[in-house]
Amino acid sequence: MILEINFPDNLITGLLPEQKNIPCIIKVADKFEVIFSTVVPCTAGIMHEWDRQRLEERAIAKAGGAYTHNEPALITLNKKTKDSYEVVDLYVFYNDFGWCPVIKDGEYAIPNQFWDSDEEDPDYIPKN
Repeated sequence: MILEINFPDNLITGLLPEQKNIPCIIKVADKFEVIFSTVVPCTAGIMHEWDRQRLEERAIAKAGGAYTHNEPALITLNKKTKDSYEVVDLYVFYNDFGWCPVIKDGEYAIPNQFWDSDEEDPDYIPKN
């Protein structure tokens, strides 16, 4: 995944893009936005080279509202160009599951099993 963003050049932003596990919010609809509220002014970027199916295997989509995902997250970036960054790590937080890895070491993480139910297992055979 590549994040396109123009961080403001000020003392508050400083070396933020060089930090690990930067707090942010992800918002996914037709576009995948990443919002950094720790930056003044609040700064948003657009994610490129992402796959909705692979994202949803690792971060649960929610029903209702303008966004399928509107969640707190932690992101680690690697600067590529002035306004683009490779996503090294991306974790999304859910009250029911805690921190769920989406990207780890620049690759999609192994998907979590979110529910522990035999009926949701495609290989489940009901007992009579």
